[in-house]
Amino acid sequence: LAAAMSAGRTGARVMLVDEGNAFGGALLGDRDQKIDDVQALDWIRATVAELEAMPDVTMLMRTTATGYYDHNYLTLLERVTDHLGTAPDHTPRQRLWKIRAKRVVLAAGAIERPLVFADNDRPGIMLASAARTYVNRFAVQPGKRAVVFANNDDSYATALDLARAGITVHALVDSRRGGNETLKKRVEAAGIECLTGSAVIGTHGYLGLNSVDIAPISDDGTMVTGDTWNLSCDFLAI
Repeated sequence: LAAAMSAGRTGARVMLVDEGNAFGGALLGDRDQKIDDVQALDWIRATVAELEAMPDVTMLMRTTATGYYDHNYLTLLERVTDHLGTAPDHTPRQRLWKIRAKRVVLAAGAIERPLVFADNDRPGIMLASAARTYVNRFAVQPGKRAVVFANNDDSYATALDLARAGITVHALVDSRRGGNETLKKRVEAAGIECLTGSAVIGTHGYLGLNSVDIAPISDDGTMVTGDTWNLSCDFLAI
């Protein structure tokens, strides 16, 4: 969005292509992010409105860039009416765009990497970004009793977002020793136990998650250094 805005303000002909059903990417699932001291969702609305008012800017949602070839030749697949169920008369379900661009800006974002442990593929185990998208963007509780397991500061925001959504967060498990003290105090003030220097090392449940095994680990993360205990939960954000 920022790149399209910068280009559009110069008077360039711009195509903004997003495979999602709304512009904003990961910001749509985040409560606390700010851009230029403005709440992210408000910034998105204002930016999209300005872009839509520019006569030489074409904005395509539900559109996937399927190929990027020599000399900035691209193909795009736009899903025009697939989401409507019944397409209006004389309207295609999908449209193939063939683009020859002078400049191409790729804003691919990031893909969150999962932490690996025994039985980490049970139903009810999901990426932390997915859990936050459920509660912040779609107002859906992915479970009632949560554990958050991570190795970075972003996990604290996840725990707080889940708690604000009415989910009981039994523990935040941080594999780092110490962690961020300021964030730790915020999470503990919300009634969430912080277990630093620890890891989820196994899970239990049939047709779904019902508990996780947690243990302290070494500084390099290669071995368990203490007793394992079991914590009841019905979903785990990693």
